[in-house]
This record gives sequence, structure tokens and C-alpha cells, in this order.
Amino acid sequence: MGQEEKYTSDHPDFVYSVGNRILHWTRALVITGLIITGFYIANPFLTPEGSSDKLVYGQWTQWHLILGFILIASGILRIYLFFFTKDSEGERRSLKDVLSIKSWITQLKSYFFIGELRKKGLYGPLQFITYSAIMILVILASVTGLILYVHMYHQGLGGWLYDSMRVVEVWMGGLATVRYIHHIVMWGYLIFIPVHIYLVIWSAIRFKHGAMDVMFTGYDYHLKKEQEKKEDDR
Repeated sequence: MGQEEKYTSDHPDFVYSVGNRILHWTRALVITGLIITGFYIANPFLTPEGSSDKLVYGQWTQWHLILGFILIASGILRIYLFFFTKDSEGERRSLKDVLSIKSWITQLKSYFFIGELRKKGLYGPLQFITYSAIMILVILASVTGLILYVHMYHQGLGGWLYDSMRVVEVWMGGLATVRYIHHIVMWGYLIFIPVHIYLVIWSAIRFKHGAMDVMFTGYDYHLKKEQEKKEDDR
């Protein structure tokens, strides 16, 4: 039998602020709620066919709208934090890896257990592109949701946004297309969520670091073999 490998932890790095962590879990819960309520709105199975009772359907729709506005607010705040706060400097540095062909090759090789990417920022290029795509889905869900909203509510905020949202609706090809995009965005999240959870667990095991608890504590760490750490300390 081979000798058991022993690992030791390097000094942990603080990578996610309290604000970023709160927004992460807020979006996770809100998107889950939007998927559930969205499925019900598309197929209101709790209301018997032919029933004139729309109260249950209205309650589910109300929660969908509330969660939708929370998603919009959290998305705007997340974009602000990324571009304008010091805490997101590590995320912004990740753009250097996105623009580096060498970093792309190294990260792709790492998924085949050939080496490990030494990132310039917080994310590897594939991670950065994926998280950027998720942010685009948030924007699409928000915009298409607002277009659908102004067709139901013509006073207050709905009335204020009506003209501008109708212009965007035309750009998107009409209301039917807007509904279709809104639906496709939901499936984008349904695909992303299990893949994201799997890769977080896989990355924590594969690269020996705190990927699984970093969104709770804000700290990331990397384990090294004791022999490797001794060599680095020399």
C-alpha cells in the first residue's frame, strides 16, 4: 500500500465580501422561487379545469412578481459591486485570464487532471465566461419580465415603464418572442444550477480548496501536500 498523502492548509484568502455573499444566496433563493412559481403560472394545476376561482393563480402570480423585482434589484446591485467596489477587484482581475489563450488551454487541461491553472484573479476563464452568461440571463429575465408586467399593470410603475418596454418588445420581435425568451431563460437556470453545484463539489475535491464553504465564510484556502509546502517555504 502506498503512503497516505498528508495535506496542510495555506493561509486563507478573503475573497467574497458580506454583500456579495448575501446577494449570491438571495439570487439562489429568488431564482428557485421564480422557477417554481413560473412553472405553476404556465400550468396552474391547483385550480380545477373550468373553475372560475382565480384567487390561487393570482397569489402565485403575485409571488412571482415580488420575486422578480427582488431579482432585478439584486442584479443591479451585483453589477454595481462588480464594477465599482474594491472588494470585487479579484473578480475584475479575472478578465486577464479570459484574454489569455494560455490560461484557456491550462484550465481546459486541468479538467483532464493535467496540471492546475494559477489564476490572475478569482476565476478561471471558463468560470468568468459562465458567470457572465448567468448575469446576462438575469438581465434577460428582468427585461422580459418587465415587458410582461406592463401588459398586466397599466398604472403606477407599469404605466411609467409602458412606453419604454413596448419599444424593447418591438426590438425583441413581439410579445410572443418575449414570452419564449422568458421561458428559455428559465431552462438556462435549470441547466446551470445542477452543473454549478456539481462543479463546485468537484473543484473542491480536485483542487483541494474551499470552494464549498467560501460562500458561507468569504474565505478560500488551498491545501498543499506537506512536501510541497516545505519546498515553497524554502
